[in-house]
Amino acid sequence: MAVNTTTNWNDLTSCPFCGDELASPGAGFIDHIDSSANCEDGFEQWRANIAGDLAGEWSG
Repeated sequence: MAVNTTTNWNDLTSCPFCGDELASPGAGFIDHIDSSANCEDGFEQWRANIAGDLAGEWSG
C-alpha cells in the first residue's frame, strides 16, 4: 500500500488516505479502514481535526 501524503475526497471509489480502490464508497470504506491500521489512524486524526467544526459529534 502506498502512503498518500494528501487526502483526495473527490474520488469516492478510492481511499482518501492511501489511494487503494474501495469495494464501495460507503461500507467498502469502513471495511477498508477496519483492515488498514494506517488508514484507520488517518481517518481518526481527520475526524478529530474536524470534530470542533461540527455542532456535536456524529454517531459511527
